[in-house]
Order: sequence, then structure tokens, then C-alpha cells
Amino acid sequence: MADAARLAGSTHIERLGLAVLALFSAASVAGFASFGLHPHLLARFPSSAWFYAPAFQIFARGHVVIAFLVLAYSLTARVGPRWIPALLVAGGLSLGAELLGTATGFPFGGYRYTPMLGYRVAGLVPFLIPFSWFMMAFPAYVLARRASRGRFARLTLGAVLLTTWDLTLDPAMSSLTHYWVWESAGPYYGMPLVNLAGWLATSLGIMAGFDAVRAGPVADRIPARLMAVYYVTVLALSVAMTLAAGYWWAVVATLAVLLVVWKWARA
Repeated sequence: MADAARLAGSTHIERLGLAVLALFSAASVAGFASFGLHPHLLARFPSSAWFYAPAFQIFARGHVVIAFLVLAYSLTARVGPRWIPALLVAGGLSLGAELLGTATGFPFGGYRYTPMLGYRVAGLVPFLIPFSWFMMAFPAYVLARRASRGRFARLTLGAVLLTTWDLTLDPAMSSLTHYWVWESAGPYYGMPLVNLAGWLATSLGIMAGFDAVRAGPVADRIPARLMAVYYVTVLALSVAMTLAAGYWWAVVATLAVLLVVWKWARA
């Protein structure tokens, strides 16, 4: 009874956290769709000008922090600290890949982060980036374990779910805004296609890393429905930004991949 009551209380807090994340994302998109896409509006609302420049930093960093805390609470409420090894694996692998990528151009292509995301490890990769990888990698891992039985299928599906995020994330964060900059413009809203291959390879490594630290039993104790709602809530920010800017193909590509994944899961 005590455990049931504790879990019920945790569920209410989780819903509140998801609501806060959704409202924060909605405010971010509203600001971007108005002043971000139409900076001339600042002349009509001069009192907003002082907030315009720092807003891009506040909303991007705030989104990662809030999303990570919501996920961390849900995991801790159900499995205690047993999810920490998965965080270390995802954080370590993603940070290593990003440091290699920003230093050499492999495996994502040549790019660099701007100061907009805050302190950068070794002057290259923002400190928040490994947390952002984990906050979508682990929900993808949970969903993949529910949808597929074979290990290869699970790892592949989890990697695809994680990589799908970048179909709108990169256009939103490098083309519409400038949180990172590509050295050579590519065909996908300025992104080189090799970046998707780099994402898929890194995502596969993270999924395999989760298995290596025995994160499967931990993931199986997390409700798939909760992780699906969380995944969609985080994804909605970049989808809404690309929609507001008319980047239709980015949205279509994302929805098409998710539809294929959904049909695969049902089959």
C-alpha cells in the first residue's frame, strides 16, 4: 500500500513536470514564431527588445535542463539510482563522438558550436549536449525494448528513434537559429547528409552501451506510455519550430519515419 501511494504521488509529479515542459516549449515556440522569425516586430514592442538576445540562450538551455530533470525524476521514482550507469554510458559516448566531430569532422561532418548553449567542454562541446543525448536515447531504448524482441532489432529501432529527432532538431538549431554552424552547407536545410549517418552510428553505440551496463531490466520497469509521451513532448519543440518556419519536408520526414516505426511495433 505504501509503495502504491508513493508511486501514485510520483505520477502526479510526473504529469506536472511534463506539463511544465510542454508549456515551456510552447512559450519558446511562440517567441520564436513571433520575434524570432519577424525581428522587425521589436520596433513595435520596444519593451521586449532587452529580452530578445538572451531569450535564445534561456529557452534552449532551459528546455534541456527541464526535460532532463523530468526524465531523471521519473527514473529515480521507479528504479532509484540504477539508471545512473545508463546516463554515464550515453553521456560518455555522445561527448566522445561530439568532441571527435567538432575537432575532426568525423563522424558528423565539419561543424562547430557557438557560445549560445553555454560552457563548452574543451572549448568545443557544450556541457548540456551529453544530457540532451541521454534524455532522448533512454526513452528510445525503452520503447524499442517494448516493440522488438531480437537484440539487433531492438538496437536498430532505438537508434532510429533517436536519429529521427535530428530530422527536425538540426534544421531548427542550425538553420533557423545558430546553436551550431556547419563548415560546408549540405542539402538538408544546410545539414550534410553524412550527419545522419553519424547520428545513427552514435545512436547504435549508445543502445549497445545500455545493454552492456545491463540497463534492460531498468528500462523494463519504466512505463512505455510514459516514455512515448515524454519523447513526443521533447520532439514537439523542434517540430513546431520547423512548422512555424515552413520547413515542411523536415516535418514530413519525421512523421514518415515515426509512422514506419509505429507500424513495425504493431506488427
